[in-house]
Amino acid sequence: MPIELTAQQEALLRLPEPDGFTLRLANEFRRDIPQDVAGMNDAQLLEAVRSSYDFATYELHITRIPTLVRWVELDVISNGALRNEPAVQLRIKAAANPSLAAEDLLTVLLAQTRWSD
Repeated sequence: MPIELTAQQEALLRLPEPDGFTLRLANEFRRDIPQDVAGMNDAQLLEAVRSSYDFATYELHITRIPTLVRWVELDVISNGALRNEPAVQLRIKAAANPSLAAEDLLTVLLAQTRWSD
């Protein structure tokens, strides 16, 4: 009897391997946004990236890679504010498409940041 997976399970299985992917993200953040991660040593940065990645994928079910990368970046530089905000969690968890809901939220947050400058 073949194993049947839900669409969500299949999407999670298609994501890159977490250890290597989060290390690459941490390195990219260190290179691309050094001022935003300057207060963290490499181990702290890697831990923050991995925690954010795990939360986004396993708790919120964000499986679209560009959205996942943006989520992790904003969550890490905000010291976990995204994953610690109950309203954000509820909105994404209640959505029919968590990746789309997360992308909408991230777009609004980035727009507000740019408008307030």
